[in-house]
Amino acid sequence: MSRATRRLNRAIRITPSEDRDRYAAEWRGDLSSAAELGISPSDVARGAARVAWRLRVRCWGRLLSGADGGRRATLAWALVVIVLPIPLLFVWPLTSLVLPASMIVALRRTHEGRWHGGSLVMLVSAVLWLVCLAASWWVLSGVDIEATASLQAQRAAMAWARSLMFGALGAFVTFWIAFGVTVVRRSAGTKTA
Repeated sequence: MSRATRRLNRAIRITPSEDRDRYAAEWRGDLSSAAELGISPSDVARGAARVAWRLRVRCWGRLLSGADGGRRATLAWALVVIVLPIPLLFVWPLTSLVLPASMIVALRRTHEGRWHGGSLVMLVSAVLWLVCLAASWWVLSGVDIEATASLQAQRAAMAWARSLMFGALGAFVTFWIAFGVTVVRRSAGTKTA
């Protein structure tokens, strides 16, 4: 078995099951006729691998956006929320990029037209989350610099930081609950329509 054939078989395995039969026959035909057309078989296999990954990503996008059903979307997002923090425990700086990015992606997936209902709740809770985190960081960074002389000032700052962190946690949880509700409602609406 040639290297191009192995790479093509790997691309076929990556392809989502609903698209696999169609693309497998097409790609195998392309690979067998590549030499006649003057195309390198490895180029055909490389192109098939690119298309397979795009199809896989599109499949996950449909699943996460609720196009394949609300329950499946809720389970997929629950899996993302459960698995996402694991690598972030070890790579803290990525947290400041990944969490806002995932919230922006979720907002873009659910927002259609005007801001109302679940998408408005998501937007407000995302802004509240960001403001609470920024304010708690500001309070905590000020504790080290300004509150060294007075223990009373340090206790007050810590109380503010604790309140802000609880506010951020509440806003974060509210955001993802609103996202789940929006996805489930939208998928239920598309099934009945």
